[in-house]
This record gives sequence, structure tokens and C-alpha cells, in this order.
Amino acid sequence: MHLQRLTVIIPSYNRSSTLLQALGSLQAQTLPEFETLVVDNATDPKVERQVKGFNRTARCPARYVPEPQLGLHNARHAGTRAATGEILVFTDDDATFDPEWLQAYATAFVAHPEMVAAGGPVRPVWECSPPQWLLDYMGSSNCFPILSLMEPYQEFRLEPKGYFFGVNMAIRRDALIAVGGFNPESFGDIWIGDGESGLNWKLWERKMLVGYVPEALTYHHIPPSRMTVEYFCRRMANQGAADAYTELHHRMPSRYQMFRTLRWLVRTRCSMWLCAWKLRGRSDSKSLQIQMNSAKTQAEAKYMLRLFLSNHFRQLVMKENWLS
Repeated sequence: MHLQRLTVIIPSYNRSSTLLQALGSLQAQTLPEFETLVVDNATDPKVERQVKGFNRTARCPARYVPEPQLGLHNARHAGTRAATGEILVFTDDDATFDPEWLQAYATAFVAHPEMVAAGGPVRPVWECSPPQWLLDYMGSSNCFPILSLMEPYQEFRLEPKGYFFGVNMAIRRDALIAVGGFNPESFGDIWIGDGESGLNWKLWERKMLVGYVPEALTYHHIPPSRMTVEYFCRRMANQGAADAYTELHHRMPSRYQMFRTLRWLVRTRCSMWLCAWKLRGRSDSKSLQIQMNSAKTQAEAKYMLRLFLSNHFRQLVMKENWLS
């Protein structure tokens, strides 16, 4: 089987310095030919100028794609529509890459034609020494979604319930289109859906095989702003909204059922919310867990309230295809 063309898609939003770092890292790839798209979700003329300036000396230049409609899924889909590759490799603008990253994916997709999508390991690059409470909380886990870190296996796997994170994933373009693309994540400050987690679910439901390619290594750069209790709670709030979307997307309750669920959440969780407010900022394991659980369940309650109050929001949650 012939080596399929790869397109790297990097959505970006107001992070030009880390974007240039990611583009610089791509220059060391051993794969001789691939396409790179920078999808600017802020449509900032400064970013376009920076990409053009970068391309003057780049071995592997990038194509600038503006996407003014806010939302990570919109940026990813703009890249999908603009891509010429058969294999789409998605990452973030705060990542760097092992030189064998793309070659590993290219080799795996040729060797396993039944493989529809794949992910690879994501290791941290700490921009300052992480606090001890964070390291203690991570422990020896080989998968830490809060910081999009994972390295579950040492060997290649191909499974009906394989999974990936958006910072390091590859998928056949025709398969992504067939399942309707990524689910939404956020529109500005309003979190709607479950993003690439929802894409995982759509592949699983269709019994499509997802691989894990251990040589396709990405590094996720973790700034000090992500090493705080506040950030962890914000990520858990986003997870609460994403979980609500996953639960309700295909089973939208009546407004009466929404009201009952909302009342139950308030009645059963209000004592925890008050406790978390008293513990805010504390980083010992028990206090951190209470604050994170509080953030998640408050987000679920707010999500249900928004559904109860807004017909438009209910329509967004029930929408099936965000790519077309």
C-alpha cells in the first residue's frame, strides 16, 4: 500500500509565541514530505504575518487558514476542509514533537489499513518546577487528562476502544467526515460539548479500530498558569459540562425532567459546594478533590439550567453534524 499524504492541523488562538515554537519543532521531522496548516481562530493579522515570516526560512512551510467562527471544533473543521492529506494529524499550538512523530503515524497507517484513527504518547514539558501537590496528585498515573498527558502502553495497540487526546491524534480524513467531525467544545466562555472525547465515542459506536502508536511522541508544554488549584477546578468544570453533553446529546429530557434534575443537584450537592468555597485554594489531596468535585457538579447544574432556559442551547446540544 502506498504511503499516504499527511496533513498536520494546528488550531491556534492568541498564542503566537508557542505557535512558532510548534512550527519550529516540525522542521526536524524525518518524514520527508507533509502539509502543515495553521488555523487561526482569532483571525489576527499579526499571526498571519508571523507565519509568512516563518515560512521564508522554513524547510517545511505552513499554510495560514483563518477561521473567524470561535470554537476549537470550528478551527479543526476548517483545517479538515482545507487539507489535501488523506491522514489528518491534529495537535495544539503549545506542543512540540519527537522527530519521528509523523513518520511513526505514516508507517502505522500503511501497516494497518484497518486502523481508522490513532493516538500517541504525550509527555509534559514543565515550564517551571511543578508544585509537590500536583506531582502527588498525578502519582504514577499513565493517563492524566487534566493536563492532556498519556503514555498507557510501551507497544503498539489496535483496539475497538482505543483512545487519543486532541494534542496528539491522527485520523483518516474520510472517516472523520463520515462520522460528522468533532463534537463542539466551547464557544468563548460557554462550554457546550465533549470535543475529541465525543469523536472517540463516535468511532467506538461504529466499531472502528483506533490505534496507539508509541513512537508518535508529542510533548505538551505546561506553563505555571496550569499548575494551580484554580486551573484544575476550571478543567473539572469543563469536564462536568462535557459529561452532561455526552449524557444528554441523544436523550434530551423534557423541561420538567430538567427541573427535577436541577433541583436534585442543588439539594444533594449544596453542602459540598459550601465546603469547597471554604477550602478554596487549598492543595492538600482531600481539599483539592472536594474543590474539583464541586466545580464539576456546579457546572453540571449550570448546564442543566441553561438547557432549561434556552431553546437555542437545546438545539445546539442536539445538533448531530458540526462538520457539514
